[in-house]
Amino acid sequence: MSEARHGGCLSAAARRWGLAPAAWLDLSTGIAPWSWPVPEVPGEVWARLPEPDDGLEAAAAACYDVPRSDLLAVPGSQYAIRALPRQVPPGCVAVPRTGYTEHAAAWAAAGHRVCHYDDTAALAGMVSGLDHAVVIAPNNPTGEWPPADRLAVIAEALGPQRLIVDAAFAGCRNVRPSFPETAIVLRSVGKFFGLAGLRLGFVSAAAATLSPLAADIRPWGVSHPARWIGVRALADGQWQSMQRHRIARAEDALVSRLRATFGSAAGIVSGGLFVSVFFDAPGPAAAWHEALARRAILTRLGDDGHWLRFGLAPDDQASRLATALAAAADEAPAS
Repeated sequence: MSEARHGGCLSAAARRWGLAPAAWLDLSTGIAPWSWPVPEVPGEVWARLPEPDDGLEAAAAACYDVPRSDLLAVPGSQYAIRALPRQVPPGCVAVPRTGYTEHAAAWAAAGHRVCHYDDTAALAGMVSGLDHAVVIAPNNPTGEWPPADRLAVIAEALGPQRLIVDAAFAGCRNVRPSFPETAIVLRSVGKFFGLAGLRLGFVSAAAATLSPLAADIRPWGVSHPARWIGVRALADGQWQSMQRHRIARAEDALVSRLRATFGSAAGIVSGGLFVSVFFDAPGPAAAWHEALARRAILTRLGDDGHWLRFGLAPDDQASRLATALAAAADEAPAS
């Protein structure tokens, strides 16, 4: 299986289009453009090995409203995406047809048979033939937020610890999302907190699921600096409230801008930290991607060529995106 493509490949974009990395506005990821303000990390944090009783899991439990005993800190939710399929016998797993492709790659690499579904309504009708299912909430890039009652039905039909919910983008909502207690839920600190380089995430699951994962990363799977920063970021409720407010404001502004640009020629969907533009044919998405790249605006072109994803721009760069979209409209087809 070929390596999955991702956003954020700024160095490659700089080489391809001959523009210095510093010149780019990188909107190719779904990482918040406002980072939690990291204070100076004490020297002993860099010098000493991490301690397991530093309060990180307790801070995460309070932030995500889950029991402390059901949480495991991991070096990014991507680690769990790769590790979980290796913990269970090979079987049949359903993943979104359009979604984060690392899920399908990880299950296939672990010997599972991978099938696809278009949305969670379709998934609900096929669970009888599945051993596991992966739901992305919200889905990147389709923006689907599956209703809580539908997830509950799917989880009940599959059985305990057989539904995996990738909630990496779920922190943006003002109301905490509700996930089935029997599901395995993956959380990302990097996206909402704008700290992707920290490589910190969490798995919420039953002890039988967490134990082999914990054994796999012992004794120091998450770095001391990541744990030290994570404790403080997760406990900063005032900053989190401010972050959700500005994400919602920027998301609304970006949706309005893209609707004004594309009109009825494309479908516009949003997932909090990103807004995706879907086209009926593959040509327009690639043309817009190229036209914006020539203006040092990096977007995420869908693997099938039918969609283009925009991350949120920092406040002082929103007008730059608007100018680039207006100029690119003269070069790229609307549909």
